Amino acid sequence: MNRLLKRLPARLSARHWVLLLFLPFDFLVALILVLADIICWPLLLFSAKKMQVLKPDLSRASIIVLNWEGQGLLEEFLPSVIEAVRHDGRDHEILVVDNGSRDGSVEFLKTHFPSVRVIALGCNRRFTGGNNAGVAAAKNDIVVFLNNDMQVDRDFLKPLLDGFQDDAVFAVSCQVFFQDKTRRREETGNTRARWALGFIEPYHGEVPEKGMAGQEYLPIFWGGGGSCAFDRNKFLAIGGLDTLYDPFYLEDTDLSYQAWKRGWKSLLAVDSVVIHKHRGTNKQKFGDNFVDNTIRKNQYLFIWKNITSFPWTLSHVLFLPVIQAGFLLQTSWQFEAKAFLRALRQFPEALLKRYRRRNEYAVEDAEIFQMTGELPG
Repeated sequence: MNRLLKRLPARLSARHWVLLLFLPFDFLVALILVLADIICWPLLLFSAKKMQVLKPDLSRASIIVLNWEGQGLLEEFLPSVIEAVRHDGRDHEILVVDNGSRDGSVEFLKTHFPSVRVIALGCNRRFTGGNNAGVAAAKNDIVVFLNNDMQVDRDFLKPLLDGFQDDAVFAVSCQVFFQDKTRRREETGNTRARWALGFIEPYHGEVPEKGMAGQEYLPIFWGGGGSCAFDRNKFLAIGGLDTLYDPFYLEDTDLSYQAWKRGWKSLLAVDSVVIHKHRGTNKQKFGDNFVDNTIRKNQYLFIWKNITSFPWTLSHVLFLPVIQAGFLLQTSWQFEAKAFLRALRQFPEALLKRYRRRNEYAVEDAEIFQMTGELPG
């Protein structure tokens, strides 16, 4: 694409040319989405299929710690998890799913933490495959996902489990702090999302003091995959974390949104506290540009798979050139072109998943945003 842009007339900037080159692809996405929705409209004539799942046993949980090349992190943070289990006093299990590490993590765990179950995968299955493997191996009905760089409060388990007293709850998330109290909390656990000009912007909102909010549990847009408990039976009924979003980011957002569409809630447990001490591990290993580009790619995929309200689909396709023009002003044409082309390569997969289990949806997109996020003004 660099060579192509160099040959184009110089009167327009590279950003303008990229935007013009986007237009045929934008039109193609719009045409396919609108036609597919019209063709699949008869599916909406059938009532939503009510999914029946067993009520979970809340007396114990399976804590799943995903690890890749993180021996030092396990040594630093796993003791807090073990102490929390001991303090709670119930028969919880701790599993470490190792994503094909070559730094001696598995041997280290067997030597220094013999009480921890180790699921050693032969290769790196990413966040989705690793956690899905952990859920498949778990013995209990509540599974708790933890990043290997999370230090947990010794009382963090009880508020998570208590949140599942309501049978409609799918996920209960922790409140996240940084060790550095002066650092701005980009990650809080109080997850929200904005829908504006046909695009989604997930974010973390401030957590009100419990005395002011009057609630121990708050509805949230998604349960963060690094510090959250899930109903295992509902997790498996949905199909687990979707590899569409590999290598990382928005897969947990997609999971909770799929639960919301089936009428299952995600909550923040204000009293369940964890400290994320090494936020940004992916950026350290993969670089800021690749991580941010993957997030942009996955924002497109999330909409193409999940936003099924026809007026909202129309707003997305009509405003897509405007959205992309705004992005081009914020970043660079190379960044935006790469993200969009990466998303387009996965468009057929997202489209297939958009309709595959449509008859299970019971809640409209606007209702979900109204309960958990922000509706457009």
